[in-house]
Amino acid sequence: MIEITSLEWSELRLSGADAVSFAQGQFSQVVSSQTQASLLLAPDGHVVAGGQLWCDQDVVIFCVPASLLEACEKRLRRFLLRVDVTLSERENATGPYESPDALFADRWPSEHEWALGLPPHSYGQWVVDSAVSFQKGCFTGQELVGRADARGATMPWRFVGGLSMDIDAVDAVLRAVGPEGPQGVTSYASISGVWHWRGVAHRSWAIDKPEYGVEFMA
Repeated sequence: MIEITSLEWSELRLSGADAVSFAQGQFSQVVSSQTQASLLLAPDGHVVAGGQLWCDQDVVIFCVPASLLEACEKRLRRFLLRVDVTLSERENATGPYESPDALFADRWPSEHEWALGLPPHSYGQWVVDSAVSFQKGCFTGQELVGRADARGATMPWRFVGGLSMDIDAVDAVLRAVGPEGPQGVTSYASISGVWHWRGVAHRSWAIDKPEYGVEFMA
């Protein structure tokens, strides 16, 4: 688990004659001049990163947490076959959230939750509704995500959060339930003197203890 004290953003830029059409087949959201939340998925439908996607004069821009930029570029390069697309980077970009306070208030996952590579529905239906378009046509990872959405599948691991003065105690409780996996507190931040935490719990986690301040976000 990592304390978040600041946020750093980077932009992955796609340019070239095929940039827009290529991006339409790679990102979960429609590529347009409008800034929208989007996911970049692996072929198995698991999340590589979540960020903001838009197109500026035929240059497609995906703004993500700086620590995930390399993974995003590596994932896209796997599919750069016989297309006129050039990838470039811009560091120290302006991201959708300026501070941990804003990120936690909006209940959006941080880089530390995205890095777990869970399926989109593990992060919550509202994340899927915000960042995935099922009308845009095919994109990498769409089949598995679409199937889970249509069936209302319950994910084994769920994105959770809450407030607590004892982060270690919360982490221990989350890790005590379910099979071995990614459960536990992943990130936390001090906001107005109170610890706000994020983590992952197994779907069997059902401990009702107000002192842990648990909210299931998925």
